[in-house]
Amino acid sequence: MKNGMEEMLPQIVEERLQEAYEQIRIGEIKQMNRHEDSYAEPAYKKIGAVRRKKKRAGGFYKSWGSAAAVLALVILIPSVVYAAVHYYQKNVRREGDALTYEFVLNYELVPGEYRVKAGYVPKGFEDDEDGDGKYYAQDGDGWITIMPIYTTAEIERINGEITVNDIDKAEHTKLSGMEADVITFLDAERNLSNTDIFLFNEQEGYVLEIVAGYQVDRKELLKFADSLSVERIGDGRYETEDEKAERQKEEADTERVLLEGQKRWDALMELGIPEDKIYAVSQELKVEGYEQSYGFTVTDYAFVNSMDGFAEENFFDFTRFDGWLNEDKTLRPYARRHFDKENNLLEEEKIGQEFLLVDLKVHCYDDTDPDIPLNFVLQYVTETENGTLTWAEDFYEAVPAENYWLQMDDSAVYFDKAVNVNGEARNHFFYREMKAGEDLEYTLLFVVDQDRKEDILLYPQGGNNDLWQSESMTAGDIRETLDGYIRLGQ
Repeated sequence: MKNGMEEMLPQIVEERLQEAYEQIRIGEIKQMNRHEDSYAEPAYKKIGAVRRKKKRAGGFYKSWGSAAAVLALVILIPSVVYAAVHYYQKNVRREGDALTYEFVLNYELVPGEYRVKAGYVPKGFEDDEDGDGKYYAQDGDGWITIMPIYTTAEIERINGEITVNDIDKAEHTKLSGMEADVITFLDAERNLSNTDIFLFNEQEGYVLEIVAGYQVDRKELLKFADSLSVERIGDGRYETEDEKAERQKEEADTERVLLEGQKRWDALMELGIPEDKIYAVSQELKVEGYEQSYGFTVTDYAFVNSMDGFAEENFFDFTRFDGWLNEDKTLRPYARRHFDKENNLLEEEKIGQEFLLVDLKVHCYDDTDPDIPLNFVLQYVTETENGTLTWAEDFYEAVPAENYWLQMDDSAVYFDKAVNVNGEARNHFFYREMKAGEDLEYTLLFVVDQDRKEDILLYPQGGNNDLWQSESMTAGDIRETLDGYIRLGQ
């Protein structure tokens, strides 16, 4: 346009819109309003006042009661006005590694409900047959998920903002005919980070989010994202004032329960583990389960450098050791990260590791349910100011790119009396059927970091579950109902 036309256009648009408003007021055109319980002022006041009931016809949207009204308005109102009639306006704000999408909603358009389909699925992927937008690689190496659609009603529920943290870059592009951002995260290769894709459709009133595992080929992922078709399958609605107030009350109640639970947790951490719940080597720790009762005694333990002499068939999953064993069957060091309880990274370093061998004896007291769990879990602890032991809240993890799984769940990796070793029975690898009065002696192996050997307690897998009930139990009640721990050494 020439400069003069650019200056004149807004006044022309305003005049035509005022004419359209007048026609709506006198009933010549039926205006699409927000639901009867609308309590928000229209977000668009100068443009987008002509609201249209969405019905596709020949590539155009029809929304007027008569063809004459449509023709008149198309002639009188410039096409830029139609482009401006959107369900929302999007603004993007980048602050450091955080990217925030802010939405201003057009409340005079009715929210929709949508169904999305992918026209292309990468070779070797298949959906999970639930129709929920999840696709998995058949070899288990990769996945793609179309997240639940953000409708304008959902965008309102989340206060008009979507924030993504730890961003490296957001590549602006166009996919499936929509404006899109392809987001990669900081240190993605080392962290094996997912890829996020957001697709924005202001004209139809939704935001799509696709999340894919790091292993998915980028070209294949973009081809998938560029093949989507979205169908409006019904109308949604915004919350009424009463519904919003009720939801906010429920959220406030949940937040209050969480805060109270955090206070109880902090009190529990300060009190620590009761001394009478810590058993020494050669002392029996008795567990009373549902229809089960059994007691464990550690008879001996040792830290060993090599797995030489331990049969491979007694390891739960020997393939986990691929790439982590030296020729003498000692363990190679791995890259480890140390986090505080707030999930802040404190340090990263290479650390050596070795095996913890534990000899145990179990006695079965009640065989109503004879399938007895025999696995143990490492519990890392620290000392409180008064010298008692408490649960360690800082934690350690391998760098994701290491593909390291030897200390997964802090569980044992070896059980020399396993009988459930074939097929699906292997899911019960650490279980044995026992009769009342029967004893069994067995050996477990754990993988531990060399600098954490002094910070370990042991507890039976599935035991001490009340530790996680701080939202409903007091610190004192939790401590009283703990099954207990076994301390190695002094």
